[in-house]
Amino acid sequence: MLSIQKHKCGLLYSAFLGLGLLLATPALGGTIDADASNAAIFVYQRIGDDSVPQANISVDKFKAHIKELTAGGYNVVPLGKVIDALKAGEELPQNTVALTFDGAFMSTFNNAVPLMEEAKLPYTIFYASDMIDRAMPTRMSWDQIKTLRRNSRVSIGILPSAYMHMAGRTPEQNAAIINKAIGRYKEQFGEDPAFFAYPYGEYSAALRQLVGKYSFKAAFGEQSGVAHPKADFTALPRFIMTDAYGDLDRFRLTANALPLPVTDVMPEDMLITENPPLIGFTVAPELTDISRLSCFVSGVGKVDLVKPGGNRVEIRLQEQLVDRRTRLNCTLPDDVVIPGQSETWRWYGTQLITPYEGEGDEPEEEDEPGSVEEE
Repeated sequence: MLSIQKHKCGLLYSAFLGLGLLLATPALGGTIDADASNAAIFVYQRIGDDSVPQANISVDKFKAHIKELTAGGYNVVPLGKVIDALKAGEELPQNTVALTFDGAFMSTFNNAVPLMEEAKLPYTIFYASDMIDRAMPTRMSWDQIKTLRRNSRVSIGILPSAYMHMAGRTPEQNAAIINKAIGRYKEQFGEDPAFFAYPYGEYSAALRQLVGKYSFKAAFGEQSGVAHPKADFTALPRFIMTDAYGDLDRFRLTANALPLPVTDVMPEDMLITENPPLIGFTVAPELTDISRLSCFVSGVGKVDLVKPGGNRVEIRLQEQLVDRRTRLNCTLPDDVVIPGQSETWRWYGTQLITPYEGEGDEPEEEDEPGSVEEE
């Protein structure tokens, strides 16, 4: 029976007996619920500031992203509207995107904000209050943040007061810097913050549980992936954009990505206790064909997948992870092919953190970039 199915990438049009009827071809695995309500959320750090190259994206590349968003048929939505829609399970338009900036860097204020204003695009800035209080020359001032907040297209979220690794700290230590950040926000703006972001995208299971006790609408990591209603709202994914991974082709690929929902994730904690860790997850059963699923581990490359049964996938690394942060990215080409459009990919990503001795005692860090090594 012919059916018309809604799909994020649009309908597959075909002629039927020369009559020009518009029909949609179903995916081999079928569309999934998450396809109707999802969004790609991007995070930028430094814009046109190569003092920390790993965290920087050039102004020219950033301009190319803005041009793509304004001319390429995307639906750029305020972060709050995205989160409200996802939580309600409401349908979002095709190619919905939200833009965020971590750190409240002056390079964002000088190089990104004017371009965002010219394009009239909404965005969210996350800041660490201790750095603002210390009047660090690389960071925006309170006056500048307040000026931006008065713009109806701008929302403000918080990092912890100190920009630190949090995953290895005690709940009491983490609560102290979260509480301080919330307190400074309320002093400045007279209300509670709606959004929280983890420095470097790092969190542990205990930290995620702690953050879930606050009144944040959502908290955000830096693992790659597409946000959808069944995702963890204490650690939503964001695609990080830098010079190394911010070329226009990759931006288009991620902006058009679809969710790859997974459950029963191993290890349960990003902060690993066994090295090498046993990695595994179960792909949503609606996706009946995972034969073309590919996974990449930073520092290792493409890895072999063990499929013990059903949609269960496991990765059995032979060597220990040596970097502090290791990224896992898994992609699955979508089954619907639309003539004239590039292939669309389903995407799931996570980070794994290798603890180091003395973690939790380090001072606030100004310039260490997040790890952004991708597939």
